[in-house]
This record gives sequence, C-alpha cells and structure tokens, in this order.
Amino acid sequence: DDLVKTFMRDPRNVMLCVEECGDAATMAVLGKCREIDPRFQRTILVRTKLDKYYTDLTSGNVNQWVNGCGDLPDTLLRFALTLPHWQDGERCPTNFVELRDQMNNQDLTAMKERGMRSEYLQTIGFKSFAVFMEKKIGQMFADAITPVLDNLKELKAKSEAKEQSLSTEFE
Repeated sequence: DDLVKTFMRDPRNVMLCVEECGDAATMAVLGKCREIDPRFQRTILVRTKLDKYYTDLTSGNVNQWVNGCGDLPDTLLRFALTLPHWQDGERCPTNFVELRDQMNNQDLTAMKERGMRSEYLQTIGFKSFAVFMEKKIGQMFADAITPVLDNLKELKAKSEAKEQSLSTEFE
C-alpha cells in the first residue's frame, strides 16, 4: 500500500483508476485517488466489464450513466470498456487483438443502440482509451523533455564560458 501511495503522490504520474462498471457512488479505488488528487487533475477513470452492465442501460439513462449520474465530477476523465475475456482454464478463443477489437465494436454498438450521444461515444471502448492514452503520453513526454533540454543548454553555455575563461587564463 505504501509503494502504491508513493507512486500516486508523485505529481509527474497519472493515475489510472480501474473500477468495474456500476454505481459511481461506491467506487472504492476512486475514493483513494480522490484523497491524493482531490480535483482529479491526474486521475483517469477506466470502468471495465461494460458488457456486464449493458442490460442496466437504456435510452433513458445511458447518457446520465456515462457522466456518473451526478456522482462523478466534470473534471474527471473517464472511459468505459470491455476487455477480452473467456472462461477460466480455457485458452484464448481467437487472436487476442481480434478479440479486443470485437469487444470494442460490441461496446460501441451497444451504446449506440441505447442512444448514447455522439460526444460520449469517444469515451467508450478500448480503442478510444488507447488513442487518448497515446496522445496523453506524448504530451507528457513533450512537457517533461523541455525542462531537460533547457537545463542542458544552460549547462552547455556555462561549460563554454568556463572553457573560454580557462583558455584566456592559459594564454
């Protein structure tokens, strides 16, 4: 627990909060994230097992559910998806990537059938999550590399100035 909280407290890290789909008010892991990141600036909620929740979603509640029925703050980035799964003790029934894509398409189809608004569909399925994370990681890398490059330029300038000073002193 201490190791996990050490990672969670580091402001350079993003927390992926993985919870099973269901009532947002009872998400225990999200509560732990809230303790450390109260404004959810570094927290991304990933709700899994969406396929197990299809029957609870209707055209009357799907858009409210995707927003957490008022229990999730607007600032919290969130995704809902179904990961590939099969019976315990069985081998993966097909190519894992194909199965993942099938689950993604199943999630999108089920949410469209229930009338989910198009702006919310970008938070549904593994592909949406993966595209978001690729962009997020790229942005985090770009944000982190700029201070490093600035520091290297400063060290180079100091080193060149010192070299010039020593060269003048030597002559």
